[in-house]
Amino acid sequence: MEQAKKKGLPTWAVVLIVLGAFAVVGLPILSALAIYGVRKYMRAAKSAEATAALGSFSSGMVGCGEKQGALPPSTAAVPASLAAVSGMKYQSAPNDWADVGFTCAGFSLATPQYFQYQWVQESESKGALRAQADLDGDGAPEEFFEATVTCAGGRCTTTAPTNTGSP
Repeated sequence: MEQAKKKGLPTWAVVLIVLGAFAVVGLPILSALAIYGVRKYMRAAKSAEATAALGSFSSGMVGCGEKQGALPPSTAAVPASLAAVSGMKYQSAPNDWADVGFTCAGFSLATPQYFQYQWVQESESKGALRAQADLDGDGAPEEFFEATVTCAGGRCTTTAPTNTGSP
């Protein structure tokens, strides 16, 4: 018996057409999702710098407050201008960390930083450690972390650094 001739496209041609359609429609969608994921990861990685630094800074400030009996005066911000970390890293110099608040807490950064750091004394027994960054370089800070230090009866405590999102 003679086999009937099949009409239509061969299977391999259908597979190629489906793969081509996926490439035209699906790859841009996957690319957009990948770009979003990478940006989110990079922002989280940069924010980890502030969380770790403020954790170290707050531990030092607790020790400073307990040793001195009062919290030190406010420090200048490092770097002095947010523009110095606007969309880039800043390499501080050792003398940037010379204020009493930094030295008493034993805090400084030797590696390049994305954030601007500062200690703000609110009273002899309370203050805030702050870190802010302009990660996208538009001149406005997107990330703002803060940890508070409170002293009473010769004992000092600190809160965990939290991201408030805006100063």
